Amino acid sequence: MTAPAGLGLWAGRPAEGVMVAMGALSAVLTDVAAAYRHRAITMLLPQLLGVVGAFAALTAAGRAGEPYLLPALGVAAGVLARLGPEGSLGAMVLLMDAAVARDLPLPGPLWLPPALMLLGGLSVVVLALAGRPFFRGRAERALLARCLAGCAAVLEPDAAGPAGTARRRALHDALEQARHTGAVGGSALLARHLPGLLALAETASSAGARGLAAGPALRGRLRAEAERVAAGRPASDGAWPPACGPLEARLLRAARSAVTPGPGPVGSAGGWAGQHRPGRRRAAARAVLADPQSWLCGLRVGLALLLAGAAAAYWELPHPYWAVLNVVFVCRPDVGPVTGRALERFCGTALGLLCSGLVLACAGPDGALLAVLALAAGLVPALSGTGYLYQAAALATVVLMVTQLAGDPGLPLLLPNLACCAIGCLAAVLACELLGPHRHRQLAVARRLADAVEQTALALAPPHPRDGAAPHLQLASARAEFERARREPPWRQGATARWAALIDEVERTVDTALAPAVPADHHHFDATRHHLHRLAADLHRLAARP
Repeated sequence: MTAPAGLGLWAGRPAEGVMVAMGALSAVLTDVAAAYRHRAITMLLPQLLGVVGAFAALTAAGRAGEPYLLPALGVAAGVLARLGPEGSLGAMVLLMDAAVARDLPLPGPLWLPPALMLLGGLSVVVLALAGRPFFRGRAERALLARCLAGCAAVLEPDAAGPAGTARRRALHDALEQARHTGAVGGSALLARHLPGLLALAETASSAGARGLAAGPALRGRLRAEAERVAAGRPASDGAWPPACGPLEARLLRAARSAVTPGPGPVGSAGGWAGQHRPGRRRAAARAVLADPQSWLCGLRVGLALLLAGAAAAYWELPHPYWAVLNVVFVCRPDVGPVTGRALERFCGTALGLLCSGLVLACAGPDGALLAVLALAAGLVPALSGTGYLYQAAALATVVLMVTQLAGDPGLPLLLPNLACCAIGCLAAVLACELLGPHRHRQLAVARRLADAVEQTALALAPPHPRDGAAPHLQLASARAEFERARREPPWRQGATARWAALIDEVERTVDTALAPAVPADHHHFDATRHHLHRLAADLHRLAARP
């Protein structure tokens, strides 16, 4: 960000430099993937959507429909965000670039501001992908190593206690991350190893839930294989430890298929590759577009943008796009509860404005401001894992420094910036409360749990192949939905405890049903399937309750 802003100052055209810097900022905010194939998708597609948003905002400038453009884009962005993390990033950049291009108009043709922002974004994309020839496959190997080490951890002797439950959940979360990375990024390494790895995780997780520990030799071999995979070393030719029973024999077969996969589908999760064909992905996208909850999410974002823009215009605040940007950063359905995120956004902005005010009060030459901009811009990605409050503080500093470098004195804008932040956060919370997102997340948790139970019942049917990985991944998704929703204001302590107990009950039921020590008795299978079907029916009734 500092290079284009400095070049713009040096050439006497600071506005053009600021536009390139803002495009670079949008690309930095989308650099969240570790694998290079996945990173190319999460960074490049949002930049193209940002060009569309900026061009639409400039085209509508001065026309009768200009006040309604951002709310309309907000509805489309809310639906797009329901497609997953990649869609959420694209929706954020779409609205962000539209707001920036609308507030910072440049003389010249309409294509100039979008082109400058695209130039800044593509420069960051190129820098982010520059290390691929040197670090190809490292992120995928690290994910596989986490999964192998997690399988060894859930086979410890204390796996039936609370520590084992936490380790099983960590294993399922790592598997879900690896599955999503392989499906979206198209990694050949993950595609080869994941089917066998999912089969190993199914067996290890179910055995650990029943307190069936593996021998130390097998656990040590799994950890050694995890270190080998992470380091990128070739497969070892050493013999695996001998099996000491039917459980270890099954674990050994799954471990061999996970570490040295064959050319075709391996293990009980061999259908994994077919679940992510382009046709399946298109069907999933059509299902999201046909879901009324997706359009309700879009209406939430559009209403929040309309409220924030109207309030900023009513009080005639300078740079009203600041209020819109706060809505854009807060209303993201995949990153956490809106209320908590809005509070962190406001507190972080206040902290960033306090630091920025001290810098501007002692402002020297533009070179000093460029140095502060470089520091704050570097802290935006560096602080992403420490909490949103600190990242919001760095973002507020970046925006104020860029405004000062563009020629608009930043010191008188401290209070208007804080007011815009309060307006955007309040608009986001109000829109979300009016349309009740907490209820829909509650229904999403119930639907995920019902799907996990139904897939477990299907896995127990004798004519069908045994696929126990899908229920565990559904449980991981249900826990993620629950963690995103539990801090919303309507979720009180009693409701949180009841839903946590329900998730624990479903996890125990699934683990027990898929345990490898279940006797091969048809009467036992029928009774278990009957119990699972009743539990799924109860969950569906809970999800359909008005």
